[in-house]
Amino acid sequence: MIVADEVEILHYLTTCKRLPHTPQLQLLEEWCLNNDLKRFRQKLHVDSDIFAHLVNRLENHPIFSNNSNNPQFPVPVQLAIFLNGVSHYGNGAATEDVAEWAGVSVGTVYNCY
Repeated sequence: MIVADEVEILHYLTTCKRLPHTPQLQLLEEWCLNNDLKRFRQKLHVDSDIFAHLVNRLENHPIFSNNSNNPQFPVPVQLAIFLNGVSHYGNGAATEDVAEWAGVSVGTVYNCY
């Protein structure tokens, strides 16, 4: 078989749709409870105790309070989205990928940056 025939056989005639994945944000807490800190570090690039310390320092900051009818996401969620986004590069840093990982909209990811 010549290369042109092989390429023609293997290419897609229609676009492939990506299947939605279940958000993984809630796994962070499970990984902490099960002492699977390697996976926690893989996603956020900080240890869970450092993450907890950052949350404690940030929770009472005025930037995390609002007076609108639309409540903000909890500080741990916003921080996790931010850390996941800034700790990856290349294809893994795409805003759409971070949104899919967290189970939120792309706009929410932008708000967490």
